[in-house]
Formats: sequence, structure tokens, C-alpha cells
Amino acid sequence: MENFTPQKTSLKKILLSLFVFGFIVIVAYVIYAAISIPANIKKMAVTDTKLYYPPYPAVNTVGSNADVVKRGEYLTKAGDCIACHTNTAEREKSKPFAGGLAMPTPFGTLYTPNITPDKETGIGSWTEEQFANAMTHGISPQGSYYYPAFPFMYFNRFTPEDIKAIKAYLDSIPAVSQPNRTNEMMFPFNWRFLQLGWRILFFNAENTGPYKINAQKSEEWNRGAYLVDGAGHCAMCHSPSYNLLSESLPLGAPIRKYDLTGAKVQGYLAPNITKSNIGKATDQEVMEVFTKDKLIGGGNVVGPMQEVNHDSLIYLTEQDLLAISRYLKTVESESPPKPKAGNGGPGKGTYETYCSGCHTMGAGGAPKLGDSTSWTPLLKTPITEIDHYAIYGIRGMPAKGTCLSCSDEEIKQAVDYMVGAVKGESSSNAHPAAPAPKKLTLADGKRLYTENCAVCHNSGFKNAPKPGDVKAWEPIVANGFYDTYKEIKAGHKGHLPQGACPTCSDEELIAALKYMMQSSAPGKDYSLW
Repeated sequence: MENFTPQKTSLKKILLSLFVFGFIVIVAYVIYAAISIPANIKKMAVTDTKLYYPPYPAVNTVGSNADVVKRGEYLTKAGDCIACHTNTAEREKSKPFAGGLAMPTPFGTLYTPNITPDKETGIGSWTEEQFANAMTHGISPQGSYYYPAFPFMYFNRFTPEDIKAIKAYLDSIPAVSQPNRTNEMMFPFNWRFLQLGWRILFFNAENTGPYKINAQKSEEWNRGAYLVDGAGHCAMCHSPSYNLLSESLPLGAPIRKYDLTGAKVQGYLAPNITKSNIGKATDQEVMEVFTKDKLIGGGNVVGPMQEVNHDSLIYLTEQDLLAISRYLKTVESESPPKPKAGNGGPGKGTYETYCSGCHTMGAGGAPKLGDSTSWTPLLKTPITEIDHYAIYGIRGMPAKGTCLSCSDEEIKQAVDYMVGAVKGESSSNAHPAAPAPKKLTLADGKRLYTENCAVCHNSGFKNAPKPGDVKAWEPIVANGFYDTYKEIKAGHKGHLPQGACPTCSDEELIAALKYMMQSSAPGKDYSLW
């Protein structure tokens, strides 16, 4: 019998086996992710329409500095901490600040922690230093990283004194013994130490906070910036986020160059709140969004912002609300690119950027995209009437769907896209794409004035001010260009609708008004309008 000599396994076979094993693992994970992530996204789309605003608890200031506690209470309300740290799904049964609220993400579900002063399940045993580290660096007392669903990258702007005041307030509310629920994050997102990579890319605590006063700006402007960029964490909803290949997989990291230019949240649109969209609105209009749920241009606030208003903003002083309004109207950010139209026609980009927040989910009673049941009654009316609703607003829908900077033509094309979706077409072609309008000059404005406006303004008909009459134009100049344009467009304050030029485009009306105001307001420059 021949001697048996065992053959050594070659390196090539070992590597091949490892490759096959690794390939199988990767394929298995891809299948796991392909099933889990869409299911998680579906959970995020479920919106509870029954609103509940938890009451703020009574405060015990015995043994504390009452003024500091009061200041902390105000800042906690400004930060809307109660909304996330109260399980409002249980409504009246829930305990304020005791946590337990489920927060679905594409990568699993997070549960907010108990932040009452209970020493076992809350933050009652935390030191001020540990609390400050959590708030401004996003690191727990145990040294683990918090997920960016907790807005530490915004709270990082709080001053140390304000952090201490918030802790003093939370230490003064009733302690609730309620164990924290375990997060249900999918692998590998359940490994918190992987947040280090996110931090390297998006967050440097030392470079961003605390807030530094801008000496070139007023005290009011700085107060508004402090509240918007810090306590209010407005960019968390109103700024586009970096994502993993798709907008449906946000990374919780705002794209700074698009600061506050709008995003989608829980199926709703968080609109552009920069100068480009609300800069022409009055302070009163902006403040009524916060205090009366009234959208600029008409309609009512719906969705998460309604919760923000009733849990947070209605508790702020008029002075602070005014500071927020005036700061927002100075924010100038780069506009994010509109989605490519693809097969949806020229209106698809406008729809996806400004309309989808309500019309995809049917939020606030908006007819859902492609839903014949909700659109059929509308389609019995002429397309021009639907255009009118979209441009000027109707019931819960604000004028131009909150896109105050959109042209009438862009809104009509978005309507065209939505009507086409109901008919099962890529586009209804009711509004064919128009070539880019020629930029009109002051010379064009003079021509349009002569053709359409001079008949009243040259003769002073019904006290119409003549171009060049500085004194007569003073109150109009004080009213502002945009508000004056709106009055002409709508036919208010003695104007005929469209300034008696029903065929004039928005651009032509603006050009004529620019000519008149430029001629009548020395030292002003209206060329940029």
C-alpha cells in the first residue's frame, strides 16, 4: 500500500473560499438592507393627524435660583424639547419630558430618553459638566455618541450660562420613573462608535460653538441668529441634508450652502425661509405663521410646524419673534438645483421642490398626485381656474404653494405636471415650456409704462402719482417695492387688476413699476428687482 501524504491547501483556494464567503455575506446584507430600509421609510411616512400638545409641568424652585430656572424654562421652550422627549403617541397618558417617543429613521427606530430629574431613569444624577457635554458635544455620560436626531450640533451654539439654566429648569420639574426604551437600529448603524465617521465629516464642536456675536450686526439680528441657528434648530427641517444616494436616506447633516432653503419632513414641505422667499413679506406676516398658524400668502400651517408653533414659538416674546423674522429675512443662501424634469415635463422640478411636500401625501387636504378621486372634482373646472387657485391660493393652500419666488409660468407648469399624473400621462401639455424670458431693462419699463400706465399716471387720474413726483411717491416707496407690486397685481388701493394690463406678464409689470419707482425715489436702486 502506497504511503498517503496529505495535500496542503493552497493559498489560492483559501483566498477563493474567503472571497466566496465574503460575497455571500455582502449579498445577504444587501437583501437585508433592501427589505429593512424601505420598511423603515414607510414607517416614517405614517403621520398622526390627531394633534396633541403636552402641557408644561409645574416647576419647583425651592432651593434653586428662581430667575435662572425661569430663564431655563424659556430656553427649553425655545428649543421645543418637550416635543421629542414626550411620548405624545400616548397623548394624555404620557408624562412630559419622560421620553419614549418613537422616531423612525431609514436605518431603524430611535426612542427618545427620559430627561426628567429621576436619578435612576432620567438625568437627575448627571453633573452640569455631563449635561453640557451631552448638549454641545453629543456625548453621553458613559462616553457613547448620540445620533444626530438629537440636535446637539445646533445646541452647540448655546452659551455655557444658558446650558446651566436649562439644566436648572429640568432639575426643577417633577421626576418621572420611566425606563428608557432600547433603540431598534439596523446593523451596523446600531454601533454608536461608527458615529465618529459622521462627526469627522459634519461636526466639529470646537469650531461651531458657542455662538459668537457678530459685531457688524445689531443686537436684534444677533438675537434672531442665536434663536434660529441654536435653540430653534430650524435648519434641521428647513435645510437639505447630505444623503446616501437618495433624498430618502438623509444623514442628518445640513448642506450649509443651502442653509434654510427648504426640505421635506415627514411627507410635508418645510419651505424656503431665506431672504429669497420671505424677504418681501412683512414682519407681521412672518410672526403670524408662528402665532396664528397662518401661512404667508394664505392657507394654514400643517404638519410638524404646527407642533413647533404650539409647543414652542407661541411661548416666545414678541421681541424675540420679531428678531427671528428680521434675521431670517437677511439670510442669503445658494439655491439648490431643481430636480431634472425627465419625463414629467418642465413642471416636474417645481412640483418636486415646492409642491410634493403636501401633494404626495395629501397633507392638509391637498389633492394627492395621481389620485383621480381627489382630482376629479377639480378637473371639471377650466385649467385657467386651477392655475388661479395655485397662483393666488385657496383655503388651506397658500399662494404659489409657499414658493413666493416662483414665476406664474413655473406654477402653471407644475399644475400641468400634476394634471398629467391624474390622466396617466407624463404631462398634460396644457402649459408648454416657454423660452427663458428676456431680462427687461429700465428702458423696457419706460415703454411698458407709456403703453399701459401713462393714461392714469400722467394725468393724475384718481390721484395716481406721476413718475418723478418725489413727494407723492414717498408713501409708496415706504410701503416697499414688493408690497406695491402685490397691490398692483391684485388690484388693491385704487389699482385695476394687473394695472389695467391683463396681458402683461409678471416680468413686464415689475419692469414698469421699476421704471416708475426709480424715477421717483432719488438714491434708491431698483435695478436688482
